Amino acid sequence: MLFVAAQTQIITGHPDFKVRVTRCVANGKTVVLDMVFTNVSETDVEDWSIFLVGNSGYTTVYDSEGNMYSGEKGNRLAIKVSNNDYDYFGTWGLKMISDVPMKVSLQIKGVPETVESLARVDLIVNIPLFNIGSTPVKIKNIPISR
Repeated sequence: MLFVAAQTQIITGHPDFKVRVTRCVANGKTVVLDMVFTNVSETDVEDWSIFLVGNSGYTTVYDSEGNMYSGEKGNRLAIKVSNNDYDYFGTWGLKMISDVPMKVSLQIKGVPETVESLARVDLIVNIPLFNIGSTPVKIKNIPISR
């Protein structure tokens, strides 16, 4: 019997907001999910945010073994945008220039070494220009390199 891994799926909520997974790698029980966000509209996004903990919910990660990691649990998730430092709450007041890629890294702590993939990541992103706020960006079926 041939096993075929599911392909990674990304749902951003707006056609002008693109998210690409560049890698997902583990070192021990820490997993880092690297992504590239791109605004493909003709207008710069002047004020957008990523929340791990916020009024519109919690960023949550589910692994292939059914474990859940949430900003709600404190210090299990951290986010980094571009060349800034990791933050455990989120980052806001960001600018996304049209057609300029922006690196985003999500760090997940406490992932068992037996986990082979992230089943789903619900990332709370607030981009008022694109009317994205309460619905998370959903990324599914992300293999982990170990």
